[in-house]
Amino acid sequence: MTVASRTDLAFQQCISPACAATFSVDEVLTSCPSCGNLLDVEYDWERIRPPTSFEVFERKWMRRSDPLAYSGVWRFHELLPYAPRESVVTIGEGQTLLAASDGVGSYIGMNPGRLFLEYEGLNPSGSFKDNGMSAAFTHARMIGARRAACACGCARRMRGAAQRPRTPA
Repeated sequence: MTVASRTDLAFQQCISPACAATFSVDEVLTSCPSCGNLLDVEYDWERIRPPTSFEVFERKWMRRSDPLAYSGVWRFHELLPYAPRESVVTIGEGQTLLAASDGVGSYIGMNPGRLFLEYEGLNPSGSFKDNGMSAAFTHARMIGARRAACACGCARRMRGAAQRPRTPA
């Protein structure tokens, strides 16, 4: 067990305020070894300095030939600093359509044209899970995992993407 220092840009931290133990993101942990509670990934926002304008991400969206700019997850790489670019696993997840949902908006008291829902069924595997699995398989690649398992149809596609040769950044 390695205790992460607060100098790490990203680290795992126990969700229990009484414990708050921290660990490196390089560690394979499913719960806090100190108290058994869940872990969350935390970021040192004082040192990361994310972009100050959404335009940075909008410009990336136009670079359709760059898999990390095309991905609806990794287009925001500056906000997910735990993953080196060369370790990212993507199958083109995200970038799904937004559809106006005036009926739902009206039901919850919103004006027409103000609520949009994302149609995650247009992800490569047909599931919203592609987004989270992209991050999970990226982490698996980072720590050198040789096998990964998950309960979703996107796992086979992600596994294939993770096994492809890495391309230089």
